[in-house]
Amino acid sequence: MIGRRILRIKVLQSVYAFHLSGNNDLPSARNSLINSIDDLAKIFFINIYFFLNFIKFYKERLEKNKEKFFPSEDDINPNTAIIDNVFINDLLHNENLKSGLNNLSLDFPNESDLFWDVYKKIKDWYLYQNFISKNSYSLEDYQKFYSKFFKQFIAFHPLLKSYLESGNISWSDDQNTMALITYMWIKNYNPQNSESQIPPQPFKPIKNIGDEDDKEFVKTLFDNTILNKNKWDEEIQKHAQNWELQRLNLLDRYIIHQAMTEIVYCPTIPIKTSIDEYIEIAIQFCTEKSHIFINGLLQAIIDDYNKQGLINKTGRGLITN
Repeated sequence: MIGRRILRIKVLQSVYAFHLSGNNDLPSARNSLINSIDDLAKIFFINIYFFLNFIKFYKERLEKNKEKFFPSEDDINPNTAIIDNVFINDLLHNENLKSGLNNLSLDFPNESDLFWDVYKKIKDWYLYQNFISKNSYSLEDYQKFYSKFFKQFIAFHPLLKSYLESGNISWSDDQNTMALITYMWIKNYNPQNSESQIPPQPFKPIKNIGDEDDKEFVKTLFDNTILNKNKWDEEIQKHAQNWELQRLNLLDRYIIHQAMTEIVYCPTIPIKTSIDEYIEIAIQFCTEKSHIFINGLLQAIIDDYNKQGLINKTGRGLITN
């Protein structure tokens, strides 16, 4: 699954863009945010497309090599270890992948250039040499080889990056996240485990009564972070001793806005979970000591709100550790 932290980051990016653009059309901005999250699934399938289609390209090259005027012994009897095994065959026949791939509409004229480049480079890759020299393979062998192959040769290939940039201005940035998710998905894929074969979904499906709806979580977080901007700025100014609001880094401010929105407007999420998540986001995206400043401010505002009875948690939100 695509986790909540990724959803929080996507909301934060949209909050930042909304304020920076001077846009006042909240419904339109919200729809754009939801669409951009839905697009994460498309990026996953684009990754899988190039991964599996390279395997098909490789197989075609082995067949064509047999047609040379003077084929070598390796041309006549090629090593087919990476294209003919239970792991890759299961991936190629995975109905969930077929459905997602069939919905893609790709126009990538440089596809063969990418495959040729990978084809020439993989032959010298030490993991490739180790893999094709084996006599037998475990599930872990397959998982390790194909996930590392994807990461090494497909995920960050310049031609794929160029294609993603041409498709959508945000796709190239999102690829950093989706490349990792695709890598982990391949690494955990198991032909004997149907759950591991389900592609990651941007919004977690609701299976049980009481489950939180990811899409509603995103909408609640985005809308209320935007609508309560002035209120959260007042709280920051009140508790940020010796700091003028305008001197604070914008991203630091918006992280505090969003964290407080989640703490107040998402009653089933524990306060500690929200704080931990936004501190990690601050460590990832802000300046070196921002997370310390953000943590201190959040604790001060939360203490104040708790004294006033303004934070009301229910269910799992009542968990304190």
